[in-house]
Amino acid sequence: MRQVAAWVGLVMAVASHAQEAPTFVGFSDTLLFNDSLLYSAFGYHGPAPLFVQAWFPVDLDATQQDLTFAGLRERSLPVPLSRVHEELCLRMDSAFVEYCVRYPFGGDEPIDYAPQAIWQVKDSLFALRTHARRSALPGGRRFPVIVYHHGSQGMSDENVWMAEWFAENGFIFLSCNWHWPLHGAMYGTPITWETDRSGIRMMLRFARELGDGKVFYIGHSWGAQEGWCTLHEPGMADAFVSLETTIEWKTDTAEVRDKWPRVFEAITTRSYGLPILMVADTEGEPPYQMFRGVRADISYLDPKEPFGHESYTSAYLLRRAVTGQFNVPDADALDAQFDLHAAMLGEVLAFLQEHAGMPVIRPVHRTGDRFHRARTRVH
Repeated sequence: MRQVAAWVGLVMAVASHAQEAPTFVGFSDTLLFNDSLLYSAFGYHGPAPLFVQAWFPVDLDATQQDLTFAGLRERSLPVPLSRVHEELCLRMDSAFVEYCVRYPFGGDEPIDYAPQAIWQVKDSLFALRTHARRSALPGGRRFPVIVYHHGSQGMSDENVWMAEWFAENGFIFLSCNWHWPLHGAMYGTPITWETDRSGIRMMLRFARELGDGKVFYIGHSWGAQEGWCTLHEPGMADAFVSLETTIEWKTDTAEVRDKWPRVFEAITTRSYGLPILMVADTEGEPPYQMFRGVRADISYLDPKEPFGHESYTSAYLLRRAVTGQFNVPDADALDAQFDLHAAMLGEVLAFLQEHAGMPVIRPVHRTGDRFHRARTRVH
């Protein structure tokens, strides 16, 4: 069985220059409460709980063992919050199986995992070890901090490899649940149908308390849309990475206004005082039509090869982390997606290092530039 850590390290070394002295990854969790959002379900009634996960640089602790993916979700909580977290994890498991395990890349016929059941495949993947070890959140040493916002029906731990990659390169990486389990409702149904600015503000404030003053926001899909709806407020973040909002390839203004009214209102009326990196596969070249007039300094990356919407997450690529254990009919396609995923992480790292005032590790694309690029500055 090939461990995830070894596979990730190999591809990352190809994607960009490795550090001479790698930093080890610590992991911790904590609990915040959004006093601006009331949540009531499964015996709990009160401010919406944010189950925060944190990855960060640490010195090697030889007495600790790397956590499994399942171990990232283990935490001690008071009753009834333990029930809420249990229900949340059940829904995240279902989303993982549906979006990351059931279907092959580019296909709509379920994968035949016989003789294993699909939930056994999920358990096998979650039993893999990460690069992270439990440790206390950093004290005394200050690092720039990233807040990650997952997409609709996404998971707080959907981008473990991204989290570890940034922790290895001197960042604190924070993620949390942007969904809550609700009785009789599909996972991802919001408590209120509006932009969760209060939750984003809370996480960004928490990030500033942890770090050295530099705070960055990365959002994927709906998480990126939430960034566009929120980060026009001055001083909230120092840079924004928008990973495929799904609006990038749209050309019909009426459609965008109808389906994504809050995003449309934000990008057509607001100004953004922070640098923005947009990544999306539009099968064309940037800049993206709906974002051409946005008042901001925007850099664009558009993969030259097909890159799936779920391929921005390590959860989707996890099936390829081991070989020979179960059927992976799309192994070659997943390998290609992983190569692009690794190349993207190298680009995002360089972008955030630059805006954090850190030495910049420029990606090396040994087979040629993997991306179409552009930049627009509108004031």
